[in-house]
Amino acid sequence: MSELQIEKPTANGAAKAAPRWRVTPDADVYENEVEYLVQLDVPGASAESINVQVLGTELRIRAEQAPADADTPVTLAAFERQVILPGEIDADSAAAQLKNGVLEIRVSKSASSRRVKIPVSVN
Repeated sequence: MSELQIEKPTANGAAKAAPRWRVTPDADVYENEVEYLVQLDVPGASAESINVQVLGTELRIRAEQAPADADTPVTLAAFERQVILPGEIDADSAAAQLKNGVLEIRVSKSASSRRVKIPVSVN
């Protein structure tokens, strides 16, 4: 379940620019021999609003949706998620795709973190 946090006006009563919904979407992480797949449900987010960065073995995913109409006092919606992958990755291979409200990020494992079967010879 996603976590909702609402930023409220400051203690002195001064309101911030706009209240914001801060959401932390659940992430599913899958792994096979050659890559990691991370999936997040991000309904309503556009590809242009999503920022994905790789830092070491960490993926940082964030987005912010502005109100559809600037004159309407609508709250801004934002999400942020950090996913730490269990092994070294090839950051240059990272690719993200948004389809039907689901963000999929694929990142290849680095050659040094892939499992390699070593044959045993008989002398």
